[in-house]
Amino acid sequence: MTETSLPSDKMDASAKHVFWASYFGWLLDGYDTTIYAFVLAASLAFFLPNLPAAKRLPYGLEFFAIFLVGWGSAFIFGPLADKIGRMKTLGIAILLYALGTFFSGLSYNLIEFGIARFIAGFGLGAEWFIGGTGVSEVFPEKTRHIWAGRFHSAWYAGFILAAVTTPLLLLYAFNGNPNGWRYIFFIGIIPAGILAYIRIRAKEPDVWQKKKEKQGEKMSLTMSFKVLFSNTYRKTTILMILVMVPVITGLYGGTLFAPAAINTLVTDAINKGVLANTSSTWYTVLGGTTISAFTLLFCLIMPYMVQKLGRKLTLTVFMVFMIFGLLLAFGLAYNQQNLFAFLPLLILLGIGGADFSVFSLWVPEIYPTEARAGGFALITALGRYAGAGLVFVISALTVATKSLGTSLAYGSIIFVVGIVLLMFVKEDRNKELDRSVDRMALDAETQ
Repeated sequence: MTETSLPSDKMDASAKHVFWASYFGWLLDGYDTTIYAFVLAASLAFFLPNLPAAKRLPYGLEFFAIFLVGWGSAFIFGPLADKIGRMKTLGIAILLYALGTFFSGLSYNLIEFGIARFIAGFGLGAEWFIGGTGVSEVFPEKTRHIWAGRFHSAWYAGFILAAVTTPLLLLYAFNGNPNGWRYIFFIGIIPAGILAYIRIRAKEPDVWQKKKEKQGEKMSLTMSFKVLFSNTYRKTTILMILVMVPVITGLYGGTLFAPAAINTLVTDAINKGVLANTSSTWYTVLGGTTISAFTLLFCLIMPYMVQKLGRKLTLTVFMVFMIFGLLLAFGLAYNQQNLFAFLPLLILLGIGGADFSVFSLWVPEIYPTEARAGGFALITALGRYAGAGLVFVISALTVATKSLGTSLAYGSIIFVVGIVLLMFVKEDRNKELDRSVDRMALDAETQ
């Protein structure tokens, strides 16, 4: 596909509802994940009051990992979306997200909090692959790549929304209130209600409906998995799962720990007399919005990069930015306790964070309709499980090296491995979304 035409802003009603249901679902993921980063210190202070603040951070890493396991466990929603529909499955996921977020605010011990974060992750984990699949199916080839970029920017819009509102609420609305972090979670349920309304209005993509009408009960969870590991798709499925690992690790290992890192650097600067005794809130907001703004921008630029460079090279460029971002921001500036060098280096992590957006465009192209959501889910899920394991490794490294910066800088190594693996993934720059309805995947039928 070589068209460079600008997308039409005139969506039909069906495409509009699917797009916005998918967009706000993915926005919720970024929002919820980010509010946790901002209430991390307060929640851990409640659960671990007798533990010094410096020793609580590994617990924060472990709760990120628990959330990731829930995120990964959501892979079952992929084959389910292939069987019963994209929007129906999205509705189930929204409900689980709302329950998990609500009970996060009600938790009174680490076990309850861990279970609540798992449920929230389980619900949110479906938003990316269901949304990405739905958006890919409701737009024509001429503009599909651009709407994929717009869809993916939603996560970072959610990040910015949380980065701007959460610290201000904690500072002004709930300042001094020991339950302020709970109220933040309760507020997080409000967007879920809005999303539920949009989801009710959304109809299933035509390509899925036509396939379901043609194939009926043949479209099942079993069929979805058979296609993914058929002779045609097995190698690509495995390689894409492995490439996803550093992308996930980069997000949770680097980007989302920027608020905690900034808070530490501000405190150090105050103690040294470099800064006046002021709240770290404004610096935290600045850092969070810097990362998210540049990621959002490059999500929108990504479709044009893909047309010029291809999927593989575009993804490689973003991963290189992540390598240098982790090394320079955390390995150098953070370890040197240099706040004013750390903040501008977050731009590198922001640009690199757009690596996720390439998957939103690329993965739906790989699989046929009866396995599209399942394939997207499996690639993201197993990558998330591995990412969760690596977050535990980062936690152990933080304890061993006594430096968050050093442990996160080591995360750059996995990106190098990812770039090498990416070389073996087959790419077809002219690939179009499979919209056929006359037959199922032949490889799966013959096994």
